[in-house]
Amino acid sequence: MKILVHFKSGFKQTFIVPKCMLALEFRNIAREIGGNIESIEFSSPPRRQSNIPTVELRTGVLRLPDKR
Repeated sequence: MKILVHFKSGFKQTFIVPKCMLALEFRNIAREIGGNIESIEFSSPPRRQSNIPTVELRTGVLRLPDKR
């Protein structure tokens, strides 16, 4: 799975992450690499189904709350 992370510093980094990785584990790794996280965009490759020739790329944006 491709994940695009937007850091509060303005830096953006794309990660290729196995689907079995826990979200909390990924967040900790990303934070170590780039600092505080502003938002995360998840995308998965299109899936092919026999009755539907193409499926659009799915993208979601998740804003993480500040840790208090």
